[in-house]
Amino acid sequence: MTGIDRGRGLSALAAAYHGPMQTAYGRTKITLCDDYADLGRRSAAAVANDLRALLGRKDTVRAVFAAGESQGSFLEALSREPGIDWERVDCFNIDDFWDVRMPVEFTCGRQTCRQLYDRIRARSVNLVRFDAPDPQAEAARFEALLRAAPIDLLSQGIGTSGHLALNEPNDTDFADSRWVRVVEVCEQSKRQLRADPNFQALGYIPEKGITMTIPAIVAVPRIYTIVPLGLKKPILTRLATFAQPSEDLPASILVQTPGELFVDRDSCPDAWLG
Repeated sequence: MTGIDRGRGLSALAAAYHGPMQTAYGRTKITLCDDYADLGRRSAAAVANDLRALLGRKDTVRAVFAAGESQGSFLEALSREPGIDWERVDCFNIDDFWDVRMPVEFTCGRQTCRQLYDRIRARSVNLVRFDAPDPQAEAARFEALLRAAPIDLLSQGIGTSGHLALNEPNDTDFADSRWVRVVEVCEQSKRQLRADPNFQALGYIPEKGITMTIPAIVAVPRIYTIVPLGLKKPILTRLATFAQPSEDLPASILVQTPGELFVDRDSCPDAWLG
């Protein structure tokens, strides 16, 4: 991992800081982008390159995607990437809320459909059933789908609570034997979602979610973590202080997980700029 990647237009930003920029968070490479749009383009190009390479040597590929405001520019840019034989890609969502009252247009699944799946022709699209009568049974169903064959690639964000997927602080087990579980959505995540344009019109935030666990996430060999926007700077600043994984901050597992973390100049901690 040699040298932080710089988005075009970052020279002025870099000049404002002294000393070397940080190249990695532990085993996770850091890629610094100019802004939200630049981050979307560059992360999509990286994921697309991996998908094309995988499809060059495998009959089918299994990939996991996430929803949320932070994923929007990435998903839309990925949908425009050329040369991906999506008809050989099985797509999965990393999580969703569980609430039988919730209109489908507010689900994580609907967002990823709108920004990616509806624009491509994937071999399959596998979503969490947000309105399943029994959330535990739905978690077991979705886990069986994920375990049916190895997952090749995963993209995700980091929440303002420090969660990965919906694995919240102090409610996460890094040694969980499950790959999918039912969770309570913490208050900090609810505050973030109330400000998210994808959820504002819903009028409330569901209490529960169904999510891939941390062991399921880190088992994937190609992990892309996509974290733009200024509202994420405080949690990334806190993350930068964690040199070892802690269940108090689930995203800290990235320090020992190979992958790539995309940030922009609004979200990047000052400590990583030198």
